[in-house]
Amino acid sequence: MSEGMASRPLWDLGRPGASARAEFERRLAHDEARRQALFGRFLAPVVGAVTGPNPSTVAWQRGGQGEEQVGRFLSEAIGRGGIVLHDRSVPQSRSNIDHIAIVPSGVWVIDTKRYRGRVEQRGGWFRSASLFVNRHDRTTLISAATAQRLLVQRAIGARVSVTSVLCFTDAEWGFMAKPFHVNDVLVTWPRRLASTLAGPGALERSHLEEMAATLSSAFPPYAPSGTSHSPTGAWPRR
Repeated sequence: MSEGMASRPLWDLGRPGASARAEFERRLAHDEARRQALFGRFLAPVVGAVTGPNPSTVAWQRGGQGEEQVGRFLSEAIGRGGIVLHDRSVPQSRSNIDHIAIVPSGVWVIDTKRYRGRVEQRGGWFRSASLFVNRHDRTTLISAATAQRLLVQRAIGARVSVTSVLCFTDAEWGFMAKPFHVNDVLVTWPRRLASTLAGPGALERSHLEEMAATLSSAFPPYAPSGTSHSPTGAWPRR
């Protein structure tokens, strides 16, 4: 085996936001084709300029941009201290996992959400805690994040702890806000998450690389013929 082949990583880091961007471009082309079918090739651009882009199509663009920003930020912040896999497909499913961070403190499964409005926790003590964004109950996001964590935990076994994360970009946080947990899911923002992932832990580099290879195989990176998933850039309706 040549030196170049021997030093080649056994995992593919993937590209953050790749599937969301591809879905945005596909929907944009579909919207344009539909306008041309209705109004003709010459009038369709005028109609598009007047009506503006389809909000559901733009949601995919925003989601992809959010994933790209968070993915780059985490990779740069962690550096050689860990490995971040981006935009992973889930076999036999149309869903995806935005990021999987493998760092000395364990494995972190990160779902990026680009929402407007204040993120807050409600309840607790005598009733179940809930996640609210822009005054709307978004606790269903917690269930989805937990499901992703279980998939990753099953892939690597019980030997390493796996934590699920909801990372909100463009959201608002109260004065002196701190990350919080809802049903064992960490709810946070990019800069604070990067600081958490860069913290110390017991896992050595060789162990990180072994898990990266395992998880890259179990959850391949997005490919043009791969999966689709719900847009993460849709702002909640008021």
